Amino acid sequence: MAVRTEIRDLPHGRLRLLILDRPEARNALDTASLAGLLDAVDEADRDPDLRGVLLTGAGGTFSAGADVREPLDDGGRRRTELLTTLFTHLTHLRVPTAAAIEGAAVGGGAELAGACDLRVAGASARLRFPGADFGVPIGMARTVGQVGLSVAKDWVLSGREVPAAEAEARGLVQRLVADGDALVVAVAWLEQVAARDPATIALLKRLFDDHGGMRDRAAFENDLLRAQAETGRLPRLDRDLPGTVRPRRG
Repeated sequence: MAVRTEIRDLPHGRLRLLILDRPEARNALDTASLAGLLDAVDEADRDPDLRGVLLTGAGGTFSAGADVREPLDDGGRRRTELLTTLFTHLTHLRVPTAAAIEGAAVGGGAELAGACDLRVAGASARLRFPGADFGVPIGMARTVGQVGLSVAKDWVLSGREVPAAEAEARGLVQRLVADGDALVVAVAWLEQVAARDPATIALLKRLFDDHGGMRDRAAFENDLLRAQAETGRLPRLDRDLPGTVRPRRG
């Protein structure tokens, strides 16, 4: 299976660990793994005892991003829809979420980590936002709110590799740990938050997303990606997107 789920019981509820398990492809995100991950997120959201979700990758790599070797008969429309829907559902989960990053988190992999509430990275981890390399307008929505406008422009426009230490110094990574310890530290944070009142946590998460502008930015970026998948070209803001998406609330 491309995605494995592990359940950990807590004194009051449970955690779900969602593990990308395509080590032979460096956990690249193909259509099947995206569908499996989206199903796992939605199944978790239906769990009344859910208190937290952790996302990580098997084999020492978080995720190499979209699987560029996957044949796409529809121009990538289904994969894009799965990807954007996954980002949305993960961001809007009522429970706290954490990413345990070991190795590389590239492109869609970096975006998945960015959609979580907390990021824990091993010392040798590295992130990259290479959308501009492939003509894909992605990377703005989450980074600008997490590291600030100037740093987000640096990372996203250059597509350069960002070492974990730099990501931690700029605020994208909240815990920088020894290699191999990211999972343990991320789970410990989720367990700590799980001890708080779940209704208050859910409300606070919604307030953070609304007042930080995340919902509007993510909705706009998702519409850009969907428009590109439909037209097969870089979208034009005034022609390909209705004005109602700038801004809008889900």
